[in-house]
Amino acid sequence: MLFSSFTLMFLQASITTLLTCTVAWFILRVTQRYLPSMIARRTPWLLAQLVGATTLIVVSSPVASQLSLFAIEQKPAVAELAKHLPAAHITEFVENGVNNLSSDDTLSTLARVWLALYIIGATWYAFRLYQPYRTLRALMSIAERLDRQALHAHRAFSPHRSVELPVLEVEAPISPLLAGLIHPVLVLPSHMRKLPPVQQQLIVAHELMHLRRRDHLWQHASMLLLVPLWFIPSVYSFNRSLRWAVELGCDRAVLEDRSVSERRSYAAALLAQLTVQLKAGEVSPSAPAVLAFGFHGAQSVAERIRLIRDAQPAPRPGVVGMTTLLLLPALCSASVLLQPQFAWNEPAQVSPETAHLASSAGMQPTGTAWRAPLARLYVTSSFGSINRPGGKPHNGMDFGAPRGTVVFTPANGRVVISTDHYEGGSRYGKVVVIEHDDGTRTLYAHLDGRTVRAGQIVRAGHQIALSGATGKVTGPHLHFEVSRNGTHIDPQAVLDDVPLGPRG
Repeated sequence: MLFSSFTLMFLQASITTLLTCTVAWFILRVTQRYLPSMIARRTPWLLAQLVGATTLIVVSSPVASQLSLFAIEQKPAVAELAKHLPAAHITEFVENGVNNLSSDDTLSTLARVWLALYIIGATWYAFRLYQPYRTLRALMSIAERLDRQALHAHRAFSPHRSVELPVLEVEAPISPLLAGLIHPVLVLPSHMRKLPPVQQQLIVAHELMHLRRRDHLWQHASMLLLVPLWFIPSVYSFNRSLRWAVELGCDRAVLEDRSVSERRSYAAALLAQLTVQLKAGEVSPSAPAVLAFGFHGAQSVAERIRLIRDAQPAPRPGVVGMTTLLLLPALCSASVLLQPQFAWNEPAQVSPETAHLASSAGMQPTGTAWRAPLARLYVTSSFGSINRPGGKPHNGMDFGAPRGTVVFTPANGRVVISTDHYEGGSRYGKVVVIEHDDGTRTLYAHLDGRTVRAGQIVRAGHQIALSGATGKVTGPHLHFEVSRNGTHIDPQAVLDDVPLGPRG
């Protein structure tokens, strides 16, 4: 049952995440229209992916019910449904179980199918990310590492004598690239030596700027977030936009305060690299570990050259940009707080009233009794007992229990009261009240501590409190009441295997 609940919650979370990312995509596209400089900024695109991942995790977890502003949507009570059934149908009603009336089996099946497809898709996409890693590792295995003497002799490193990261050179028509996460490596193609020295130096400056800006960390984070969000089309757009922003931002940082001739050399280096790759009919490795100079193809190189030519300084985000950055976390919060809550796995209980209707039709009740609220039961006072002369009949049952004994909820439900000051009177001490599927309420009094809060959804066997001796008592124990429609009923009618206690 818990697995069934998770699959349904995950289906709901997946739909919510899809809608959230779509809205985030719309917000970013509108912002980009009024703030074109955002095309070279990394933060909005990665933040949009984080919004999607956070929404998926939070909404599919049990904590979502505690954060949502909406109360749980309860299923119809069994007794209420039975009242409206013709007498001839009551037998069939009880035999088939209320789940056929109160839950959608098709939806449950769909949720299980979606979870299976999600796992397959995430596994497949993770494998897709791993394959280029293997290609990259194979490429690096045949590369030659340049020692300090070779670096000093390489014309590309004339202005960069203090390079600390490993530099590899390989005989392959690839783009110069920065690879790796924890220990980045600079991989250079041997054909780069044929370029003019100033172009070589600018290419190396570009890759070192990636390292200085920590672009490889942003690139890895974006690619890895695609694994859990593989089913959302807009997330791929976020990833492409972030990779584009990384390159443009790096170009702008490298060319800042550079002369016109150096800008022309930089553009020429991009064209030269593109020509080599087109002649070879190959492209650079596209693993998430790679930041490749000129990798994005002819159209993107043309766009980069245009931006290089314009040489405009990077403007500040401004009001529009800052508003967008605030809207994205707000969108995530709204997706969680406004998430509707459903009683996905609340099994319908066959109440005594329904059992009576079924009995009158010649059937035995098929409902399952509730579990006890304590691991071990010792009844000190039963329902209806009178403990003192002139006293009123006892509305519940008392179970002897040392202070700090764990109290469980006997059935699925929603916490409606969790307070130290119960409106029913100070004699109750600390109190928790839970409302269950069939309109039944259970009350737990004289508690030493409460571990749930009002509005929280709890499952059968969920810890809700610790027994104690608060309120007007003579010793530590748990006072347990069961009521239906405002009328107290004997807890022994719903609990399983409760030993008989003393009677008044």
